[in-house]
Order: sequence, then structure tokens, then C-alpha cells
Amino acid sequence: MRHARAREVTRGRPASPALAALALAAALLAGAVGSAAGTPLSDIPAGFVDVGVGAGPMGMGGAVVAGAVGADAVFWNPASVGRGAAGREFLASYCDQMGLVPYSAVSGAVSLGPRYALGVGVLCSGDDVLAEVTGLVALARAMPAPPWCGGRPTHVGVALRGRWASFGNNESTDAQVTGDAVGGGIDLGAVVPLTPTLTLGIAGRDLANTVSWSSSASGSYSEGVPAALVVGIAANPRPGLSIEVDLDKALRADNGDVVAAGASLSIAGVATVRGGYRRALPPDEFEEYAVGCGAAVPTGHGRITLDVAYLFGRLEDTLRLTAGFRF
Repeated sequence: MRHARAREVTRGRPASPALAALALAAALLAGAVGSAAGTPLSDIPAGFVDVGVGAGPMGMGGAVVAGAVGADAVFWNPASVGRGAAGREFLASYCDQMGLVPYSAVSGAVSLGPRYALGVGVLCSGDDVLAEVTGLVALARAMPAPPWCGGRPTHVGVALRGRWASFGNNESTDAQVTGDAVGGGIDLGAVVPLTPTLTLGIAGRDLANTVSWSSSASGSYSEGVPAALVVGIAANPRPGLSIEVDLDKALRADNGDVVAAGASLSIAGVATVRGGYRRALPPDEFEEYAVGCGAAVPTGHGRITLDVAYLFGRLEDTLRLTAGFRF
């Protein structure tokens, strides 16, 4: 992958955060397109499929690339790990796709001072037939705030992914095919305030990645997972209300674009209701609906959160649960 670094100097002054974010967006697009061009899909069914992590984000149909905050953002946009209240947060999520494939995720975020934040996340899925583990470490940095955005800073971030898998460990015949895999990837992201109430989010996932498979039937070979480029606009017309629209731009000829929209309303800072919609372009491919709710209970040392989402999906309706603690 080619690494790009952009800098503008005018009369001895550094480039504005907005210009830096636009340069990062161009680098994301160029890197993602270059990575996707020669990256075939894995021959292993459902290899590292992204089903969306977290009941909060999925209650909005996955439209959160500009609005995600804290520990959830490790999986969505590394730049957002440092957004939200300062401190530490821990989340645990679970869902079961079609009653067959369990997905469990844990993530955490911690503030490293006024400018930096660190996030970690682990996603485990599958069973003895095909078990997968994805780990992420994300670092986010707050940039100086543009003068036109009411003091809201720009955030940039990077995340490193590690992947491990094993398959064929279930009881079967003597001709059972077994194997394992190891790999990694790089995510980049930016969150740029456009106005006091509008935010631009950009995330490039797996811009450079590889997965090395070892199979008892096919030997050793290397492939990659599809890179993703997501751009979103989030609006906060009043306190507690967030509305977002995202575009997941296809970077492969065999994939289509996906558009998602979602809304979240906080009630008295204690309860939250969410709704979302997601569809492929062209629309005859699939469409999904989502509803969700959440509650935050203050404790002596922080607050406990519980979020629930229900997705009416293309394969099967799915219940999602997330519990967390912020302190």
C-alpha cells in the first residue's frame, strides 16, 4: 500500500485541520482502491464477514461513521475513539446470526490526556466448523478546532487489525478438511466538524490487509478481505438528537454501494431510542430496518449502560445486546 502524507504551508502557517482531513480522505480513497484492485475474496465461506458490532450503532442501521463515540468506535471509525466524555469505557456485545453463528465482542477506550485516546477491541465468532477472532488497537488524536465550529475539534485515528481463524475442528469423516489462518490490516479515519451542528466522518477499513490460509486440502495461500470506504454526515439539530446518513462505497466490481440512515434521541440523559434503515444500491439487492433502545444508570463510580437493537434483516431477524461501564 502506498502511504500518503499531505502538508500545506502558507506564509509559515500549518494547514488547517479541515484541509488535513480532506487530504486524509483522498489518501483513504486512493489506498482503498489500490488495495481492492488485487484482493480476491477468501474461498472459506463467511471468512471475516463484517456483521456490525454493537447494539447502539446497529440500532441506527450502522449509520455511525461520523457520530460514533468511545469504545464502540474501535470497530467503526478509529478517529472517534477519543470523542465523548473523557475517562474510561468498557463494552461487551453479543448477537447470534440465524441461530447458527454467535458473535461476541468486547472493546474498551481510555483517554490519554487532552489530545490522545487509546481503544482496543476483540471480536470472536463461529464454532469448531469455522472460528474467527479479530483484534484491534486504535489510537486517536484531537486536532486544533476550526474557528467556525464552536470549538469542536477535528479527530484523526489509525487502527491495526490482527486476524486469526481455524476451521474443520468439528467431528466428521476421515476426509475432514482442516486448517487455520493469520492476517492483519490497517484502518484510517477522520471526523471533521463542518458547522456547530454538522459533522463529516470518513473511515477506510482494511486499506492494506492480508490473510494467510493453511488448508489440509489446498496447502498454503494468501488472500485479503475487501477494503471498505465509508463517508457519513451527522447532524445534531438539538441536544440529545442525532441524525446520520452514511454511504458505504463499493470498491470491488462484485459488490454494490450501500446507503444507511439512522436517528438517535436521548431522553433526560437516561434513556435512548433509535431507528435505522439500510439498503443496497441498486435497491433490489437488499434492505434492512432496525430499532433500538438503551438506558444509562448512574453508579457511585460512573454509569452502567445497556443497549438493545433488533434488526429486520435480509437473512434473519437478529437481536443484539450490549452492556457497558463508563468510569
